This record gives sequence, C-alpha cells and structure tokens, in this order.
Amino acid sequence: MLESQDFSEESASTTSSEQTPDRADLRIIVVEDNADFRDLLCEMLLMLGHDVISVISAEEALDSLEEQQADILISDVSLPGISGVELAKKVHAALPQVKIILSSGYGESIASQLKFEVTVLSKPYSLTQLAEALDPVAT
Repeated sequence: MLESQDFSEESASTTSSEQTPDRADLRIIVVEDNADFRDLLCEMLLMLGHDVISVISAEEALDSLEEQQADILISDVSLPGISGVELAKKVHAALPQVKIILSSGYGESIASQLKFEVTVLSKPYSLTQLAEALDPVAT
C-alpha cells in the first residue's frame, strides 16, 4: 500500500504574504487515484494557503481521518475499491462537521445520490472554481 503524502506549508511555493488574507488555513484531505491530477490539486490548494494530505484511496482517507483532524475532504468519485460517493456517506456519518467536495467528470447529478450537503466540482476545474468551492468554509 502506498503511503499518504503530506503536503505541508513548508513545501508550498507560496509564502504567507502571498496567501489571500481573508482565508483561514484549512486541513484538507485529497483523495484522487490519478497521480498527475492529485499532484496538481494539491499544488492548487497549497497556493490557496491550505494544509493538504494526499491519499490514493477511500480506505487511506478513512485511516487518515482516524489519525488526524480535517476540515474538508475532496474526493474523486471514481476510485478503486470504495467509491467517492460511498466515502462521502461514511465520512458524513462519522464526522458530520467535515465539509465534503466531490470531484467528478459526471457533473452535478452526483449530489442527488446523497441526503446531505456536498459540493460537486466538475472536472476539469480552475483554481478560481476550486477557491469558490472552498469559500463557505475558508472565510
């Protein structure tokens, strides 16, 4: 099993003076099995001034959430093993305070499968769209 990757502020290419001043630092777990997209998403989150933990599966995300606190879970919908939708259900049941963002090429219809609030980001998305999805929690 691959270990999760911790993208901390020390590895970020931005300094705190470059971060948007009205955003709080958030601890975000990214669940994405595509390495290139996962790395790009983590870099975008670092540019926005957040702490990021990167994993490749829902199972690893659940393990990470047992070990440390997170404010937001951003998960791909199509994952090997447990899907992003099933992960969202498990996280919401155990940790309802964690905001959930699902990333999908399938569009907004994913949210209709869930009986709680989620944000859906349709792939591909821009840095601006990502920042807007984080706004309700980050400000």
